[in-house]
Amino acid sequence: MSAKRRVSPSEITAPGLANTRDRILDVAEALFAARGYAGTAVRDIAVAAELTPASLYNHFDGKQALYEAVLERGVRPILEMLGALRADPTDARVIDAMIESIMSHLAAHPHIPGLVQQETITGGTALANLARAWIRPLIEQGMIGLKEDAGSPWTEDEYPNMMFAWLHLVFGYFSMAPMMHEVMDSDPLAEEAIARQTRFLLKLVGVMKAGRGAFPQERERRQP
Repeated sequence: MSAKRRVSPSEITAPGLANTRDRILDVAEALFAARGYAGTAVRDIAVAAELTPASLYNHFDGKQALYEAVLERGVRPILEMLGALRADPTDARVIDAMIESIMSHLAAHPHIPGLVQQETITGGTALANLARAWIRPLIEQGMIGLKEDAGSPWTEDEYPNMMFAWLHLVFGYFSMAPMMHEVMDSDPLAEEAIARQTRFLLKLVGVMKAGRGAFPQERERRQP
């Protein structure tokens, strides 16, 4: 079990800025990311949200239900955004809009990547369900888009590698934010920093598309 880390007020939504349910979810997201599922108690969440445990139970049946609600709010929209690729995985406008939407969503819920990282690194009790119920569908949804892109240079056995590489790029930016803050002496979660990272990702996609001609051997391998 990871050591309990104090979550600062700046990491959660202030009481007056959201309704009670959203405030509980904001606090829970930050605590689950900092301490993991096993290391976070309902009482910890209630105290950080400035509620009594009894009041919290008026909104959620227990810790598992709260954890699932955090993931539903944080991950489900990304699944839906990835689904946009099925319309036309080769349309640059569709891809750009999807990336911008995902980055904007994670900017509003920046602890979701940390929550995933926490369980991954520690092999926490919630890892299996997190992987199978939430991360696997993300990977599979993205792979559908790759399969429908006839011009993709990636072979089918490389699709998972490609999707996990993008998961690292997108989620990693947010989970590494504390380290980046210390290294760069600037806030990577500031609005202008998020915009810069979004532009970087869009540029990267453009560079990858422009470089497709560098993989002729891969195209040959894809031929039936």
